[in-house]
Amino acid sequence: MNHNLAELPQHEMDKINIDLAAAGVAFKERYNMPVIAEVVEREQPAHLREWFRERLMAHRLASVNLSRLPYEPKVK
Repeated sequence: MNHNLAELPQHEMDKINIDLAAAGVAFKERYNMPVIAEVVEREQPAHLREWFRERLMAHRLASVNLSRLPYEPKVK
């Protein structure tokens, strides 16, 4: 298996970049940061938008099993 990402074909690099964009959207959604998934999707190449939606759904489902940021109750 090749671990040097610079040696991957361009279409594989594009898919990795799309996956990173989807992961970023899912992260921001998880922590209630401002993000509009549809806008990020429109920024992706048209032929990879379906891949973006698939990866976004996978990242959203994976985040269900992750913990949230530590909660600190307010002291009255």
